[in-house]
Amino acid sequence: MTASALLIAQSINATLLVFGVRNRAVSETAAMVVSRVANQIERLEAEGTPVGEPDRWFKRQESRSGERRRRSPPVAITVGTGPILIERSDVQEEISERAQEFFRQGEINVSAVRISTVSVKLLPAALREAQLRRWNGGRMRDPNLRAPNRAVLLSAQLPDGTWVNAAGLVRPDEGASIFALLLQTFTLFIAVMIPLALVARRIADPLNKLTQRVQRVGLTDEVDVLQPAGPDDVKQLIEAFNAMHARVSALLGEKDVMLGAIGHDLKTPLAALRVRIESVEDDHEREKMAATVDEMVTILDDILTLARLGKSGEALQTVDIGALIESVAGEFEPVEFEMPDTRVIASIRPVLLRRALRNLIGNAILYGRVAAIQIDSRANLVTINIDDRGPGIDPTQIESMFEPFTRAEKSRSRSTGGSGLGLTISRAIARAHGGDLTLSNREEGGLRATFSFQG
Repeated sequence: MTASALLIAQSINATLLVFGVRNRAVSETAAMVVSRVANQIERLEAEGTPVGEPDRWFKRQESRSGERRRRSPPVAITVGTGPILIERSDVQEEISERAQEFFRQGEINVSAVRISTVSVKLLPAALREAQLRRWNGGRMRDPNLRAPNRAVLLSAQLPDGTWVNAAGLVRPDEGASIFALLLQTFTLFIAVMIPLALVARRIADPLNKLTQRVQRVGLTDEVDVLQPAGPDDVKQLIEAFNAMHARVSALLGEKDVMLGAIGHDLKTPLAALRVRIESVEDDHEREKMAATVDEMVTILDDILTLARLGKSGEALQTVDIGALIESVAGEFEPVEFEMPDTRVIASIRPVLLRRALRNLIGNAILYGRVAAIQIDSRANLVTINIDDRGPGIDPTQIESMFEPFTRAEKSRSRSTGGSGLGLTISRAIARAHGGDLTLSNREEGGLRATFSFQG
């Protein structure tokens, strides 16, 4: 971004400099034309020599060492009854005003001074040929220098009503000037970008490490402290992150201890109650009471599992995902699943992943009669699609299905049992593995659960 902005700024600056060089060349040529016309008019007033007649110096140069040499004056001048007007010309208003002021201060009696830049090809032959002849015959001309394509045209009215028209060729843009501008732009670009790149790298490296560390929070059990590096502001940020991570880890540890105590304190009386229920003589009542206790234990397990997902004690293991799905699918019926041709290997917490798959496959069979499973792995992201053939879910209720203890009114009836935490736990497991869980209605009917995680 910075390099692009700097390059654009330098390009604009170089463009302005090029235009400046071109305008300077026009100004220099215009000054030469004005000076030449002023000299001609002064000579007319002093000597009576007609305007446009070559100077004595040029006449002496016509013959040298017995050879005829014709060199035109640096400015071609003609006199006529009117100004030379060329449609495709660029009138230089400011230069024209300065020229008129120059004539006035020199007490040169001319009026209606008009200076413009035109294409050399559009000049009248009387003004064009003389200038090109002088240009092509110049001794000091660089043979590699291209011919001029622009000229300065001056028109002014003399006191007797006649018009003097003069033209001078504008020197072409010199390649050396353009090269100098490009070299200046390149040098400035390098001089700025190298230090800027070093500074950016000094800032970016520790920030990248911090970003990677933040992305791994909750996904691994590492507790190593990130060493502060970079500028002072970045160091302070890393130190603040380390302090925050330590506080969060301590809070999660306290939470796990508390949850363990709660689970023990609640399950112990439930187990005792389950034993006492066996002494109930009425079989129907005993079964209802046992089912209620079992449901309470299931709900308690789900709540504790959901609460512990913030800091799971299970270690990451490298697992064949296809084999894991096949083993879980074998617990249910009917399930449609074919092992992929290519093995999908990922580093996961298998116990948690098994629980998430059991929830999703069980829901698909319970509410959609069958579970069709597909697995895909792309760019380090593993995706498991579990399709059913049920009625689907109202699109407006899909997101609410992931809220704890929430059920849809029609396709997910409360009478079917369960704690209402299955999807909540499954999404939490997916996100704990760097992925997500989404639900979507299939066009051919049924619901699709898409479980993804980082491989």
